[in-house]
Amino acid sequence: MGFITNRISVIGTYLAERVRHGTPTLVGSPEHQVIFVLDGVGRLQLAPLMVRKVLREQGCPAATVLYDWQFGLVGEIWTDLMWLRRNRVMAAGLARKILAVRRDWPRTTIHVVAYSGGAGIALFACAYAGARARIDTLLLACPAVSPAFNLAPALCAVKRCYAMISPRDKWILGLGTRLFGTIDRSYAAAAGCTGFRIPGGLSANEQALYGRLREIYWEPALRKLGHPGGHTGWVALRFLRRHLLAMLRGEPLLPQHAVPAGES
Repeated sequence: MGFITNRISVIGTYLAERVRHGTPTLVGSPEHQVIFVLDGVGRLQLAPLMVRKVLREQGCPAATVLYDWQFGLVGEIWTDLMWLRRNRVMAAGLARKILAVRRDWPRTTIHVVAYSGGAGIALFACAYAGARARIDTLLLACPAVSPAFNLAPALCAVKRCYAMISPRDKWILGLGTRLFGTIDRSYAAAAGCTGFRIPGGLSANEQALYGRLREIYWEPALRKLGHPGGHTGWVALRFLRRHLLAMLRGEPLLPQHAVPAGES
């Protein structure tokens, strides 16, 4: 019953936010702090709406930029998932937007919050933008990319990166990505289910960049915050109210884990 109640609550909140506030590209002024938010495949914009609601409730003055990288009609997921070339083009567009904000407001704080498939776009974009982007926080919620994806180019652009992982996300990021692939087109359980690992063959400098990444694993206590461990749990309102701003400040309230090295 708890699972069903949580889903009904999420759907109801999502619909209310969509009707009342819509999905404008920009909310607020990026002069002091800006958060780029990317949803997963299918263009539902669940994560951006939940993030904006929580920031509004908590009186956070940060501007939010919804980056609509998806293709086609709402609910059509296959093109978003499988069209790698277009996804890289859209990621390059995000990199240009991030660099434009950095150019126009050089002292602003920049964060990127990406959910599921959007995490792949965010990682591509950070790699394209490079160190000149000076992104404070990259937050990857249930990233739908392969565990051995080379994060080093993206980590060059960020001060800190958190990846939220749940082994219980076994249907979408376990079976689903084995059958239909990840955003980077690997047919395996995604990092959002298994965690990342440092791929072999990286230089010492590239391996050192992984020190900027910490993984935050789901734990049973999070059920009290509306996160039962599934794919949408990381954007549950109670979880975000408790943890979002803390992570953006670099002060996560949950245990952090370093990423293990892969085989050389």
